[in-house]
This record gives sequence, structure tokens and C-alpha cells, in this order.
Amino acid sequence: MKTKISFLLFFVFTSFAFSQDEPITIGHKFHLESKVLGEDREVWISLPNNYNDSIYTKENYSVCYFFDGDAHFENMVAQSNRLSSGLYASMPNTIMVGILQKDRTHELTPTNMKAPADWKRVDFSKSGGYPDFLNFIQNDLKPYINKKYRTNGYEILVGHSFGGLATTYTFINHPEYFDAYIALDPSIWWDDALLLKQLDTTSNLEKFNHKTFFLAKADDVGSGDRHHEAILALNTKLDSLQTKTNLRYQFSFYEGEDHGTVVIPAEYDGLRFIFKGYQLPVKAVMKNPNLLNDHFEEVSKNLGFTVLPSEALIDKLAKVCVRQGSLNQAKTLLYKNTIYYPNSQHAAKRYKDFKSK
Repeated sequence: MKTKISFLLFFVFTSFAFSQDEPITIGHKFHLESKVLGEDREVWISLPNNYNDSIYTKENYSVCYFFDGDAHFENMVAQSNRLSSGLYASMPNTIMVGILQKDRTHELTPTNMKAPADWKRVDFSKSGGYPDFLNFIQNDLKPYINKKYRTNGYEILVGHSFGGLATTYTFINHPEYFDAYIALDPSIWWDDALLLKQLDTTSNLEKFNHKTFFLAKADDVGSGDRHHEAILALNTKLDSLQTKTNLRYQFSFYEGEDHGTVVIPAEYDGLRFIFKGYQLPVKAVMKNPNLLNDHFEEVSKNLGFTVLPSEALIDKLAKVCVRQGSLNQAKTLLYKNTIYYPNSQHAAKRYKDFKSK
């Protein structure tokens, strides 16, 4: 009898313990009926950890769109969450949107072409659908995201391989569609390196002003390979372009990384480059809170887009100052929060309570 009771108690307690388990969720998927494509499309999305925060002023967020969403979702979300956390965040909190492909060759190539004669068992007959797919992103997906979620207008496009080809095509032909671009080992060789020719014939260089482009190249091909040569040629042209415009550009070569593995370090580096200089000099700001304004003015200048410190960030800085005994600096920071966020009851109360002590 004792054995049976012990077993029963074990069963009850373990069942209770297991019932308390909760899944760790980093996002969700939805289906969007595309008027442009005339079909249902699956999209994955991850919201910043503070999206539903109820204490501070509701933030508006930049949005990062990336192709092959199911393949890159976990890494992109993890990179973004890590880089945007804490006082020393290297990028702002960002909504991550993974776009899934049904037919990569059709959806991510800008023109129709035949496979090279030396390529066996490769079918490019359905290639060339990217202009329509880009139209879907611009006229179906982005309006949906902007209507449903709190966005601030700063948008990033990321793609690998054919996705990198599509990303580069968008940058060259419609740079106004996004603010920043990350092309990971892109298939620039496509259609006899058509994009290189398009870039050469572009006369309106002003359209690239205040844009950001990060180009990553893997280390898995020989020097005579068409893929290798086309990316190097693109680098040369973009390097020249940045001297004639306000384009922010970086090329990174990943020694020892092949076409598949390059995405993990390059996605991280790409996000870091876009928001280069975003990381706050925390210790300096806590000594001189006025540096907070200067810092975010410089960040805004680099991005060509207004960026403000979040209410939560300023509040946390003030708390650290209090713990360190820097009360004047804490008071200044709390006052700044009431200026940045004049409609925030939390900011007003924090400042009022601090002054009354």
C-alpha cells in the first residue's frame, strides 16, 4: 500500500510540475492574402521583447525583412534580441519579419535566363519573378505590417544567395524602398552579371544618399569562379559609389566560411554595421547626461533617420546613477525623460517623486 501511495504522490506531483511548463516563443506565423500575387503567403514575425511593455511610453520600431524566413528566422531573431538588450545595446529594438519562399528560383531572380551549359540538372525555366514578388512586399506586406504593428518607418532588407541577389536588385533599382540592405554572398553572376551593368548605367546617383549597404562574401570558391568574380566586381563599384554619394558601405570577406555558414557571422556583422555608433557611452553619459542628446543626434545623422533614446533606457540610467550616489545626474536624466516624453505619466511621476525626496 505504501508503494502505491508513493507512486500516486509521485505521479500527482510530477504531473503538476509538468503542467507548469511554458513554451519559449520567439515569434508567430501568419498568412497574408496577396492581391499582387493572387495567392496566400506565409510570413513569420518576431516582436521585440518590450513590445507589450505597460510601464513606459509605447515605442515605434524599425522593421527588418529577410528572405527565406524559415531558414533564417531563429538566427536573425537571436541576433537582434542580443544586440538590442541592456544599457550597452548595439542596435534598437526591431521587429523581425521572415518572408517564406515557395519557389526560390522564381521569386528571387529578377530576370528569366537559361542555366549555363555546364550546369547539369538545373532548371531556370521559371526564373524571373522577383519584380512581382517585390511588388508584393512593397504593396501588400509592408502596408499590412505598418498597419498592424507600431513601426517607425526605418526598414532593412536582408537576403542570402538568390535572396542576396534580390536584395541587391532592390538597392540598385528601388533604393527608396528600404533604408538599409544586407546582401550575404549574393548571386550577382545571375544573367551575365546583369546587376553590374544596371549599376554602371545608373545616372541618378543621388538616390543612394543616406542608404546603407553591407556586402558579405564567403570563402568557398576559386579565383576564376563567376560567383566570386561578380561579388568582387560589385564591391569595386560600390566602393567607388560611396565616394560619390552619402552611401554608407562595408564589404566583409569571411575566411574559412563557406556559402552556407557565412550567414551566421555576416548577419550579425551586417546589423552591427547598420547601427554602427548606436551603442551608448554609458559611463560618460552618467557623468554628463547632456551627452545623451549629442549621442543620439550623431546616431540620427549617420542613419539619416531620427532616433531617440527610449524612455526605459533613460529611466534605467537614472536608477544606476542613484545606486552610485550621482543624484544630480539622476535628476537631470529624469528631467530629460519628461522632455523626450511629455505625455508619459510614468516619466512625470518619477521626476516629481525624485524632486520631493
